[in-house]
Amino acid sequence: MEKPWMLWNFVERWLIALASWSWALCRISLLPLIVTFHLHGGIIFLLLIFVSIAGILYKFQDVLLYFPEQPSSSRLYVPMPTGIPHENIFIRTKDGIRLNLILIRYTGDNSPYSPTIIYFHGNAGNIGHRLPNALLMLVNLKVNLLLVDYRGYGKSEGEASEEGLYLDSEAVLDYVMTRPDLDKTKIFLFGRSLGGAVAIHLASENSHRISAIMVENTFLSIPHMASTLFSFFPMRYLPLWCYKINFVLQKISQCRMPSLFISGLSDQLIPPVMMKQLYELSPSRTKRLAIFPDGTHNDTWQCQGYFTALEQFIKEVVKSHSPEEMAKTSSNVTII
Repeated sequence: MEKPWMLWNFVERWLIALASWSWALCRISLLPLIVTFHLHGGIIFLLLIFVSIAGILYKFQDVLLYFPEQPSSSRLYVPMPTGIPHENIFIRTKDGIRLNLILIRYTGDNSPYSPTIIYFHGNAGNIGHRLPNALLMLVNLKVNLLLVDYRGYGKSEGEASEEGLYLDSEAVLDYVMTRPDLDKTKIFLFGRSLGGAVAIHLASENSHRISAIMVENTFLSIPHMASTLFSFFPMRYLPLWCYKINFVLQKISQCRMPSLFISGLSDQLIPPVMMKQLYELSPSRTKRLAIFPDGTHNDTWQCQGYFTALEQFIKEVVKSHSPEEMAKTSSNVTII
């Protein structure tokens, strides 16, 4: 079994090297091609210019989505909880990347049976910047929190990519399953913005290990976001293969576990209608849409009633012990 795996690793490294070389060639050749076309003209040079620009834009998509250095100290300093039981953990992914996690433990009554929330953050900053939100979750929801810094974020190694983030999420879930002190029957995924896309992917691939998902202010897909933010003609009709990053969330159709969709209607970055569409696409028999009219993209968690909505959902999931009990619960919409 190892030879095919070694062969695939070799092919994968070769393709990555080829892609990097092609991008470098596009950058180097663009200016000479423009000068040559200006001096001599020719349809071939014009086509080569378009190919070079397309190659640069294809690679540049990572720069437009991932912001691990905002604010500028995000890769140097990761705030840690003080006065609260926690662990600063490092794990390795299947491709050898070292990730940094923070596990915050709930120590109140029945703490050995407390649910664990794996927290996937948005596209900027690091896990330390989410501590105010996470600590309020700890107090209000009485859960364990495992905060994840993706590759290329905070103290985690590597460089962010769509496939890389998927590998990171798998490694984190695998790690949780090795912990004898965490209740493996009560694993919740929480994702905000980009983190919602990561959570949905992980849930779609691990339905037997995930109790429920909670996503907040998340997009349908990167192509949907591109056509929304750049509504002029070419962006609307670009085929999917033009996008290096997709995060296509039709994967929600594979997530039949209980699902909570949290939507801030004052979100100026991701259209709130996308959260409603995700809710409608969900096949879960126990799904909730919690709507907060004053919720913005990053601060919906500060709205009144936010933690009440999460608490009610978690209690409902934990209380349900069998598929039959889950089936009795109808879908609803909560407006707060």
